[in-house]
Amino acid sequence: MKKRILPWLFLLLAGLARAQEVSGAIQDAIDDVSEIASAVGAVVMGIVGVIGLGRAAYKFAHGDTDAVTSLVMGIVALFIGAMCATFI
Repeated sequence: MKKRILPWLFLLLAGLARAQEVSGAIQDAIDDVSEIASAVGAVVMGIVGVIGLGRAAYKFAHGDTDAVTSLVMGIVALFIGAMCATFI
């Protein structure tokens, strides 16, 4: 009985050792994707925030009634961009 279990045990341990290597490679890929997502989120929300602030400035200059809404949208977009760069 021990002779039959020993090869299977060896194969199981070898498989677990190889899984550790693959797991490390997958974790590296996850880290890379997370860094890319953080950078893209920060840049996109930064652009949206700057556009929102520009819209607010234009609306304030022309006396539109919803200028404050554009201002709030721009500030919120910049805040979300900062959160993306920090927490993702």
